[in-house]
Amino acid sequence: MEKIYRLLYPMKVVLLTAKHEDKESIMPAAWCFPLSADPPMFGVSVAKKRFTYSLVKGSGRFAINIPTPEMKEGIIKCGTTSGRETDKFAETGWKKEEGKLGIPLVGECSASVECSLDREIETGDHFVLIGRVENVIKRKEAKGIYQVAGTEFTEL
Repeated sequence: MEKIYRLLYPMKVVLLTAKHEDKESIMPAAWCFPLSADPPMFGVSVAKKRFTYSLVKGSGRFAINIPTPEMKEGIIKCGTTSGRETDKFAETGWKKEEGKLGIPLVGECSASVECSLDREIETGDHFVLIGRVENVIKRKEAKGIYQVAGTEFTEL
């Protein structure tokens, strides 16, 4: 069956970061969206089997990092390896910054949004993680990178 969700593509890519105890990871996600302006809240849909999901579940925190088109190769690396076995900051060479909530942030990203996990909703093979915005770091103005399909991207 055709992947019907692709009818909505291209979708902006974000880098979801999370840390629990001594484990951390970076996961590209194209299913991220605003949910509320007051209070500011975002949703991100994450497959149940993802290592990053277990980190968010354990810590109750995550960050949404907004990558630039120049980060494409690192996005692909992060999307094709698991943080269970790989240090994705070392693999990509990206600068790790520590956020106010103790979450690793990606320094090359144009912005990072730190969230506390408000709740999650099970939706089939994914969970929608609902995050309350606790802190925003804006670093620079930049184009966004959008997933067209698989490892095909475009920028706007």
